[in-house]
Amino acid sequence: MANAQFNTKLVNILKDILLRLRHDDSPETIQKDFDQNFKHISDVEILLIIQELKSGDHGISSQDVVTFFNVFTQIYGRSINDWYINEINEPGHPVQIFLEENKVFRKILDQINNLVKSFEEDKQFSEEMLEQLKEQMVLLGQFYNHYNRKEKLFFPIFERYGHYTPSRIMWGDDDRIRTLYKGTKQMMEKVPNIDFKYVKKSYDLFESKFREVLFEEESFLLPIVVSLFNEDDWLAIAKESDAFGFAVEPEGKWMQNLASLEEKTDLNNEKKAAASQNHLAFKGGFLTVKEADNIFNNLPLEITFVDKNGFFKYFNDRVKSSEMMFVRTPSSIGRNVANCHPPKSFKKVMSLIHDLKSRRRASETMWFKKKDKYVHITYKGVFDEDGEYLGILEYVQDIQPFLDLPREVKKELSKLEH
Repeated sequence: MANAQFNTKLVNILKDILLRLRHDDSPETIQKDFDQNFKHISDVEILLIIQELKSGDHGISSQDVVTFFNVFTQIYGRSINDWYINEINEPGHPVQIFLEENKVFRKILDQINNLVKSFEEDKQFSEEMLEQLKEQMVLLGQFYNHYNRKEKLFFPIFERYGHYTPSRIMWGDDDRIRTLYKGTKQMMEKVPNIDFKYVKKSYDLFESKFREVLFEEESFLLPIVVSLFNEDDWLAIAKESDAFGFAVEPEGKWMQNLASLEEKTDLNNEKKAAASQNHLAFKGGFLTVKEADNIFNNLPLEITFVDKNGFFKYFNDRVKSSEMMFVRTPSSIGRNVANCHPPKSFKKVMSLIHDLKSRRRASETMWFKKKDKYVHITYKGVFDEDGEYLGILEYVQDIQPFLDLPREVKKELSKLEH
C-alpha cells in the first residue's frame, strides 16, 4: 500500500474538499476534483488522510468528516468505510466483539439520557431513578476493558505495519474519555446534594466525546486494521483478549484455523526443546535455555526488559496475563517502550529512561495498593562490566505478604508431618 497519507499534495487537496463542503460547495464540483485526484487511491488510504486531517492542526472537525462521508455516499452510492463489516463476519471475531460492545455502549448512553431527561422534566430524582443512573454508569465503565484491548493488542500490531501517529492520537482520546468518565461518575455519586445542571454539563461533554470515539473506531480504526491485519494477527488478538476482559462476553471463541495456530505453537515448542539442549554460559555457572526460562518464570516478580534501543524485548511468563499485576502479552514484544504507555505519560517515561540511561538515577521505585495487593515497582538501568548501557529492567512484586509477616523471627524450616 502506498503511503498516500504522507503525500502533502493529496492531504491539502482533501483538506480543501472538506472545507468546501463545510461551505456548501456542490457535490458535482466535489466529485470532479475527487475523481481527478483520488481515482487510484484506496478507501483505506483516504481514511488515513482524513484521520490525519481530523486529528492534526488542520481545522477539520468531526462534523466536516461526517459531511464528507454523507456526500461520498450520495455521489458514489456506497459508504467509504462500511465494506469492512462484511470482510469479518465470523461470530466471536475480535472485530465483531468490538462492534457488539459499541452497540451496548450506545444503548447504555441512551438509557442514561432518558434518566437525565426525566429529571429535567420532573426536577427531582426518585431513589429508584438515582440507583438506575448509578448502575448504568457502572455498566458503562466496562469500556475500560474495550479500550485496554484496543491499546494493548490492536495498537502494537498496527504499529508493526508502520502506523504510529493514529494509535498515539486515539490513545490520547481514550485517556480524555477516562478522565471525563471519572469526573462525571463522581459528580453523579453526589446527586441530589449537587446542583444537577453541573452534573448534566459534565455528562454532556463526556457523552459527546465518548460518541466521537465510537465514531472513530468504526469509521477509521476498524476499517484500516481489517485491511492491514492478517489471520495470524487476529488469532493472536483473540488468544490474548481474555487477559483484558470484555464489556460484552463473547458468545463463543473465534476458532477459525485454531488448529493451524496450535500446529505453529507445537513447532515453536519443538524448536525451544531443541535449543534447550545447549547451555548458556553465565559468570556464575551454566544453564540450559529451559532451565533459565523456568528460573525466571518461578521468581516471585514480574520482570520486563527494554533494550538499549527502547524496544520491549522480554517479560517472564510466571502467571497468566489476566493474573498479572501489570498485564503483558506477546503482542507487545518488539514494540517501542514509548508506545507502551498512554500519551499523557510520555514525557515522564522518556525522562525516566533518560535519567537511568545517563546514570543520573541508579533506579526508581513506586508503590501503591491494587485491590488486595501492595504493588512495588522498581526501574533500574542495566550496564555491562565496561559501563555500556544495555537497557532497563523493571520488576514488579506484591509486597503485601512481607507486610503481613509476624514480628517474631523465623529462622527454622517448617516441619511437615509424615
